Amino acid sequence: MKNQLSNDPSFSERRAFLRQSIALLPLLGACLPSFSAQQQSCPDARYRMTFASPYDSDLWLSSPHMHQQLKHNIEDFSNGKICVEIRDKGKQGVGHELAVQVSRGTIQGALLSVSNLSPIVPKVDILNIPFWAAQPQSYLNLITSKLWQQQVSDQIRTQSKVAILLYHLPGARTLTSTRHYGKLLKTPSDIADVIFRVPASRVLRQFYKLCGTTPVQVAWKKAAMLAESKRFDALDPSVTGLYNGPNGLNRHIGGVSLINSVQDGWVSVVNQQWLTSLPRKLRIAVWEGAQKTFVQHLPMAHQAELYCQRGLLKNGATIYYPSADEVAAWQDIGGYQRREWYATKVALLGKASTFDAFVAATQVNNGLTFPT
Repeated sequence: MKNQLSNDPSFSERRAFLRQSIALLPLLGACLPSFSAQQQSCPDARYRMTFASPYDSDLWLSSPHMHQQLKHNIEDFSNGKICVEIRDKGKQGVGHELAVQVSRGTIQGALLSVSNLSPIVPKVDILNIPFWAAQPQSYLNLITSKLWQQQVSDQIRTQSKVAILLYHLPGARTLTSTRHYGKLLKTPSDIADVIFRVPASRVLRQFYKLCGTTPVQVAWKKAAMLAESKRFDALDPSVTGLYNGPNGLNRHIGGVSLINSVQDGWVSVVNQQWLTSLPRKLRIAVWEGAQKTFVQHLPMAHQAELYCQRGLLKNGATIYYPSADEVAAWQDIGGYQRREWYATKVALLGKASTFDAFVAATQVNNGLTFPT
């Protein structure tokens, strides 16, 4: 059955809204409303949207989670008819747990890593092939392109029970040793035979196998505990992910090598059955609120990454900027150009030429520029 949303005129309207929002981008960072972590009352609400996240609403300086902004914007655009309840700090679960709960309709929305969507929607795992869309501007160009919307975002809506409300750009993935392991991972020879924590992504697992590691899948909520007990030697989240990871992960970080392999993308997702149950005006309000939040998050994401770098250094971690030659060595051993990725491109996208078109899309600015 064709998804009800595919013919919803709100999609063209929210695309127009995004174009209008671009002009406001320089002003948004200075004009964000002031929020409290306390839940605001919604006396006129007819619908409730429970939105879960692993991150603490109060720690907005270190994380572009945008809890308060998303709540405010959806409630504002719906004139208070939708009340957004934020369940933060992992109270509802973390990672894949949240993806499953949104898919089942247990909750209406959640923030999770894009890698947590790959078991549900395998195609999105194409983002985890390294060194083609890792830089923030390249990633921003890709996800705002018409090609990506048609080939991925729209198909997620038609082929699954969730839809992506907005993408988040917390930064590119690193190569990071645990504090117990302690070594700085500068070159591919440094990572050989390392026990490497990976999320639920087959593509990332393949990348680290190409690099000669032993990848082990570890749930995000258990990463800190298993790092402390020396169950793995290294992991790859972005600086923002490392600093904000659950259960005090930032206390177990050793050397952070900024190889910028893959964008550690997050997504805010929504349950489609709940969304389609809303009156048309309120569906549009949800999308408009999400689009405004997306535009607002760009300057905040950049500032959060800098904040997290300072925080990791303060905790005693080392941050290393690889040389051009060192980055080239990582790309040579695992980059998207290697023939080993051909079967993955075909399996996920149907044909390798679609991947080539995605690479070209990373080079075209669609009107939004990531702050530097």
